[in-house]
Amino acid sequence: MKFRLALKGNRTVYIEHGVWYDPSTKHIHVTVPGAEGAHWSYGKSEKRYLQYKAMLQEAGRWPEGVD
Repeated sequence: MKFRLALKGNRTVYIEHGVWYDPSTKHIHVTVPGAEGAHWSYGKSEKRYLQYKAMLQEAGRWPEGVD
């Protein structure tokens, strides 16, 4: 699992996440590579869907033709 320590303080660790849109489920999936059980999915009605969609769009990873 990839992580880095926060520069300030002694409690925060930042971890890498994988995020992708699955056209078969129409959900955005989020995982933490190497962490068992760390997988979530979000449908259009959930607030986090819009947050992750914006990230994917900004990175140029949002598929064309999907609202």
